[in-house]
Amino acid sequence: MKSLLNSLFIMFFSTQMFGQRINEVTFKQGDETFTISESQDTIVLSKKPFSIVYFGKQYNESKKEFNSARIAVLDSDENTEDLTIGQRTKHIPFFEPGSGYAATNENEEIIISNSGHHYLYYENENEKRVNLISRNSDLLELEWKIFAVYSYQNEKTIPLSDIEISSLKFVIFIDRNTNQRIDVDELKIVTVNFK
Repeated sequence: MKSLLNSLFIMFFSTQMFGQRINEVTFKQGDETFTISESQDTIVLSKKPFSIVYFGKQYNESKKEFNSARIAVLDSDENTEDLTIGQRTKHIPFFEPGSGYAATNENEEIIISNSGHHYLYYENENEKRVNLISRNSDLLELEWKIFAVYSYQNEKTIPLSDIEISSLKFVIFIDRNTNQRIDVDELKIVTVNFK
């Protein structure tokens, strides 16, 4: 009986940390928190800075452990309708090899594009594109703070308060087993409507 209770505790703790399940993604803005549990969801944010919090493993280039989150920011639904469990990322235009953006302005701005993604990782305090909130063994709670939008067309950064877009789609892929495939609970598609 004691063994069964220990097993249940370990199973519960391995899927949940700090009130957030490890396969959930949380959008935070001021005092508001929007936890995304399902594969698709819609939230409403103000045109103000916000952050995305998620769990992942540490990136370690020397050990070839390329743990990361890939987040594509799209302005339409058309490129998300055919995403399926088991699909290889090399067949998805905004996640294919070579489509990750170079680091920009402390990585605090989003780039809207149907052909690329933000490649977010944490190796240490000197080599990172997201902030470390907490650590529990090999699992990290990470945060990406977003303050602006970078416009390639105008080659300038636009504060969120000045964007003219009313809705964006965040396609969040965290390849937990690094097999370059979309597996169950690795993909979240979040429509953000701005008020």
